[in-house]
Amino acid sequence: MTMQSSVKRVILLAALTIGLCVAPVFAQKYEINPYAGGVWMSDYNSSLTFNNPAIFGARGGVYVTDNVMIEGNAGWMNQFNFSGYPSYHTSGVLWEAAGSYNFHTSVKGVVPFGIFGVGGLTINSENKINHTSPTQSVYVFPLATPQQNGSPFPNTLGTLVLRNNSTFFNFSYGGGFKGERLWGPLGVRVDVRGRTIPNFFNKAITSFEATGGMLVSWGER
Repeated sequence: MTMQSSVKRVILLAALTIGLCVAPVFAQKYEINPYAGGVWMSDYNSSLTFNNPAIFGARGGVYVTDNVMIEGNAGWMNQFNFSGYPSYHTSGVLWEAAGSYNFHTSVKGVVPFGIFGVGGLTINSENKINHTSPTQSVYVFPLATPQQNGSPFPNTLGTLVLRNNSTFFNFSYGGGFKGERLWGPLGVRVDVRGRTIPNFFNKAITSFEATGGMLVSWGER
């Protein structure tokens, strides 16, 4: 799957996310937040260290009470790759549903919030040097403990294969703040989150994610 296909996929997911906001359900206040930011990821092991990707996307949400909002999130990570493999063009499409609790302060328009989300990360893999299997990326690393495998010569190397369209469950947790309706319907939103993939090839991968962007709000609670 090419980068262009990835972008189209994110646009479709974002459109579905924003569609949540225009449906007249449960509440009368809605938000859209296009955003950009960065992700700082933990290592898989001492040999496989992730490149830190940029992330771009959009969120759409609707208040179900005065304080509780449900939202959808669709984003594109421009790389999901390990250092030292420049020929592997691997990116990720992030999608999740989340719930947030919004704290309305005495300062008009300033709204801190806490948030928790669950979803998936779908990999787009394109290997420029593997003409036999161009949609999978193979990473090699030394094993901490050599394996015999019934052979007199122990196996000292392990492999990790990222295949196109592989999807990994993930969840996020954190918070941020909103500046609502600072210029008519326009404001700003900043999110700071941890994100965990609990089972990435039998290991948990954690990351720190920081994003920000314009906030569009309309309707009344």
